[in-house]
Amino acid sequence: MSKIRLFDGHCDTSFMLWTEHSSLLQNTCHVDLVKASSLHAYAQVFAFCSYAGMPELMPCTQEEYLTIPLRILREEVEKNSERIAFAQSAAQVAELNGQGRIAALLSIEGPEVIGCDPERLPQLRAEGFRMSTLTWNADNALAGCHSSDKRLTDRGRVFLRAAQKNNIIIDVSHISESSFWDIVDITIKPIVASHSNCRALCEHTRNLTDDQLRAIAETGGTVGLNLYRPFLGENADFDTLREHLERMLNLCGETHVALGGDLDGCDLLPSGFRDLTDYVGFYDYLKGCGYGEYLLNCIFYDNLLRLF
Repeated sequence: MSKIRLFDGHCDTSFMLWTEHSSLLQNTCHVDLVKASSLHAYAQVFAFCSYAGMPELMPCTQEEYLTIPLRILREEVEKNSERIAFAQSAAQVAELNGQGRIAALLSIEGPEVIGCDPERLPQLRAEGFRMSTLTWNADNALAGCHSSDKRLTDRGRVFLRAAQKNNIIIDVSHISESSFWDIVDITIKPIVASHSNCRALCEHTRNLTDDQLRAIAETGGTVGLNLYRPFLGENADFDTLREHLERMLNLCGETHVALGGDLDGCDLLPSGFRDLTDYVGFYDYLKGCGYGEYLLNCIFYDNLLRLF
């Protein structure tokens, strides 16, 4: 088995640490530090989701979906500081990985957790956040979600400009198609779809059309392969993942495709995937299919490193 470098653009492990009362060191989730020891180097974007429209999940306010799991993640990182630390840039990721430590980055998945308020973005950036979607699975004051045709609002435009001014990357996963094209029209920096697949291969509103995939690459951004089986296709396996990857590569180019597994945010993974450790098997599978070292490094690590 290869010892790989992995940079994954999206996991929901922080929420699971909270709801499962679990340790980051070792748990029954998809991601923990013991599992990560199978990797040569590892950077992970930890997302904090608003879960807008699902108040039954936890009896708390929208903002507590950010503040509580963030506090827990910070405590867990501090307890395991010899293994993991926070990073905010490519240079910090490379430095931590060079020390044999995991690099943890932060993102928002649904700005309801900050009241959809663009004036709060400087503070969010000061707290270490580098990425934000505009929606989760419900329309909000900024934009329409993936199951909607709502366009980007005036407030959404202000939010995008403020995010990019504060060096926060706009993540278009979960966005409506109408809002997506509004974002493409006004963005001045690369955008990312951190965890979305190809709609031509699996007809789901969370997936991206060929034109959307091309447009993201044209901004200089990346698209991250999602491991959630309903976004891949029935009876999904490594072959299915490769089909999505190859379509992304053909449409976006080899320097604009990455990984965003949605681990601990999805319960149905493709055959051959149980948790973080199976990225190694997927790497070896792709290598056996003829993927060269340069391309594998781009997909598994370098493309997201460049984005940051």
